[in-house]
Amino acid sequence: MSFSKRDKQVTPLKLAIEKLLKAYKIEDKMDELDLHKEWKEMMGAAIAAKTKSLELRKRILIIQLESSVLRHELSFAKEKLKESLNRKLQKRVVDEILFK
Repeated sequence: MSFSKRDKQVTPLKLAIEKLLKAYKIEDKMDELDLHKEWKEMMGAAIAAKTKSLELRKRILIIQLESSVLRHELSFAKEKLKESLNRKLQKRVVDEILFK
C-alpha cells in the first residue's frame, strides 16, 4: 500500500472547516449563530424573550431590547457580559456591546 504526497499532509477537520469559513467569509455569521445560542443560555428565558435582536458587526454586538429598564440595567454589566460570551465561545468574538 503506497501513500501519495497528498495523503501525508493530513489536515484536522476542525482546521479545514475554519479555513473554509474564512475563505467564504461566513465565519462572522457562524459566530453570530453561536452568540444567539449562548445569549439564551446565559440570560435565561425572561431576558431572551425581551430581546428583539442580536447582531454582530465587526466584533460589535448590537442588542435590541424591548425594555428601556432592562437596557439600562444590562448597560452596567457590559464588560462582564462581553467576557462571559467570549469565554463561552472560546475565542474573542465580541469587542464591544451596544444596547438599543
